[in-house]
Amino acid sequence: MDISETQSTDSQASDRNENITHRRRVWRLAWPAITEQLLNLTVGLNEVFLIGHISKEVSSKVGYDNATALAATSLGQFFSWIALAGYNGIGIATTALVARSVGAQDKNRAGNYARQGILLAFCIGLLTALIMYTFAPILLFLIGAEGQLQEVGILFVHTTALGMPLFAVLVACNAAMRGSGDTRTPLLIMLMVNATNVAIAWIFINGQLGMPSLGVQGAALGAAVSWSLGALVAASVVFGRKSLGRTPETAFKVPFKLQLDRETTSYLFSQAWPSIGEQYIFQVGIVFFNRMLVGLSTTTFAAHNAIINIDSISFLPGIGLGIAVTILVGQSLGAGKPEEARLFAFTAYKMGLIFMTCMGLCFFFFPEFFLNLLIGDPEVVQAAIPGLRIAGLFDPVIATSFIFIGALRGAGDTRFPLYVRMLTSVGLRVSMGFLFIEVLHFGLIGGRLAMGCDSLVMAILVTWRFRSGKWQTIWQTSDKRLAAHQHKGSAATQVALPSPDAE
Repeated sequence: MDISETQSTDSQASDRNENITHRRRVWRLAWPAITEQLLNLTVGLNEVFLIGHISKEVSSKVGYDNATALAATSLGQFFSWIALAGYNGIGIATTALVARSVGAQDKNRAGNYARQGILLAFCIGLLTALIMYTFAPILLFLIGAEGQLQEVGILFVHTTALGMPLFAVLVACNAAMRGSGDTRTPLLIMLMVNATNVAIAWIFINGQLGMPSLGVQGAALGAAVSWSLGALVAASVVFGRKSLGRTPETAFKVPFKLQLDRETTSYLFSQAWPSIGEQYIFQVGIVFFNRMLVGLSTTTFAAHNAIINIDSISFLPGIGLGIAVTILVGQSLGAGKPEEARLFAFTAYKMGLIFMTCMGLCFFFFPEFFLNLLIGDPEVVQAAIPGLRIAGLFDPVIATSFIFIGALRGAGDTRFPLYVRMLTSVGLRVSMGFLFIEVLHFGLIGGRLAMGCDSLVMAILVTWRFRSGKWQTIWQTSDKRLAAHQHKGSAATQVALPSPDAE
């Protein structure tokens, strides 16, 4: 073997070792996030199961049947998802900014971003709680709930609104820990949150252990109490620990001070608002889309929500890997290693594509099996089977969106996903939904086809954006803007930034 062949062999071995190292780092951060998402999904499925199996005695007492309970809970949860969209926007920015600070080994900046993110989330949590509680009847009416469906939905929304401020704190605290490279502690906290949620829902939905039978309101009570408990534990970890982070070089302290830093908060919000807008635009698209499905029948809408809950199983790897990519891309860019960031993104993409394709095939070939695990109404099961098959076919496409959007967020490129969401989730999904449902009368199948078109176009656009490489420099421009504010003498902002040539 000559020297060139030896060098080639050594190079290939080095590449293999590097790929293995990247996969291990991605998986180390991803598996707790995937498990956490699985816990969240399990709680949601458990609530659907409990509400879908309300006893006849309880149904007679509360005055509504299983189908109404399922539909009202789904509509009520929609507003919790809207609130969570805002909290997640702050959480995404907090994770990315903390991660980039950790990569640059700037401990003061990491701690300040974590604190500001938590305080900002709490303020948004108070605002959303007030809006949800005050305007619940109007909000439910706007998405098509009337009569008994509206009355039951109001009970759910009012109860969950009470837990919203601390729910926001929980999301932000977990985001700060993830940015530090710790995805295991949030997993343990959410394990406790979800166990509490399930226990309270089980007790109060059907009135176990001598407690009152609250039906739908029992599920909402479980959510509100468990969120509040989780927030207290998460805050005690973030502010009580001597340091956050995996290594002494990057570990940092989060100072406890109830004061918003104007410049840093403004910068954090400038990073967060596109993600918040993206999440809200997505929910706006769902509002208009759901109005078309609600108008078909209660059974069809219940089938639609059953598909969403089951198909969410396949989303778990994509969401978890997307979180891992956000962290690793942020840390790599903070350390001045854009090529490493790119390799992490493509490594995670390959992993997510394999996982979600396998799950999609399971839903396509065995839809009735999965539906019967969740739904006790044969009519709802039969209505959902074709839709679940269609959903399974588009799962690989959704994996692409999850991973590359996560990478863009880690790099601070949050505006492009917002623009894509406006085009797809509002423009494409609603227009295609109107065509397939209202004009061509394809029913639930038409709805799932419209959602698939939305996912396909989004995947194409975010992949193109990532391959363009523009995300590699966007974060530097943003950080320089904050540095300029500091240079003007903002004494309140105590954040140290890396030199402009850090990359």
